[in-house]
Amino acid sequence: MAQRKFHGTTLNACEVNGFALKEIRHRAGVFVPKHSHANAHVGFILQGGFTETFTRKTLECRPLSVSYIAPDLPHTDDFRNGVHCLVFEINPARLAQMRDVAGLREPIFVNGGRAAWLALRMYREVVREDAASSLSIEGLALEILAELARLEAEGAEKTPPQWLRQARELLHARLGENLTHDEVARGVGVHPVYLATVFRRYFRCTIGDYVRRLRIEFAAGEIANSDRSLCEIGLAAGFSDQSHFSKVFKTHTGMTPGNFRANLPGRHRPAYLRLIQDISAPSCSRRRVETKI
Repeated sequence: MAQRKFHGTTLNACEVNGFALKEIRHRAGVFVPKHSHANAHVGFILQGGFTETFTRKTLECRPLSVSYIAPDLPHTDDFRNGVHCLVFEINPARLAQMRDVAGLREPIFVNGGRAAWLALRMYREVVREDAASSLSIEGLALEILAELARLEAEGAEKTPPQWLRQARELLHARLGENLTHDEVARGVGVHPVYLATVFRRYFRCTIGDYVRRLRIEFAAGEIANSDRSLCEIGLAAGFSDQSHFSKVFKTHTGMTPGNFRANLPGRHRPAYLRLIQDISAPSCSRRRVETKI
């Protein structure tokens, strides 16, 4: 079985203390047969999506999904719809250090949540590319891996009760509404205090924080994959106005909705949003290459 380097068009790249980060765009219609990678890596989807198939599982990667793939793990990739993503590889020495405290041996996949917010912040650092970017990228890479390892361990240890899964589904289904704890609790047949306690135990955040993150996930997906106005997207996500939407989005991702949209490949970037390059930061140098499959 062949080992492959990452294919597609590399838009940006940098190497930071054991981590090699690339911003990659894959054209639609490409299928990569069974292969593996010499280094472990984490992928984060900004636009589009693809299907990654392993011996025992298939991952449907979509916007704001984060995945970890161990080294030498056979899989296929189907880029039927094209994808824009961030990938960071972990060199063997750095991975060996982390395996003393985390497993990181099986594929790990999560859509949204804290890992996605950390990855969005990493994307901001790639876009900014200032003198502190290298330090920030390294810290974010470690935080992302810690979060994925924690999710892997928690998934092996416990499964949420059925009523809690129903509560989460209710929050997803009625995203644009301002539901109260009492309404959610009545919907699943438990006491509001018990709901709040168990929800935080399993999801490590309050219901309010979860809904806020869910709204940002929805909004980021719409910004990346639709031409709707930012005002329309903010209202559809449940924010009271564009100012509130912009403030919360920036708090979670480090970018305003407008900055996020402007920096996505294929989106027009107005002149007043064009980046100022910091020539004092050579460790995160940009380069563009075309890799043909």
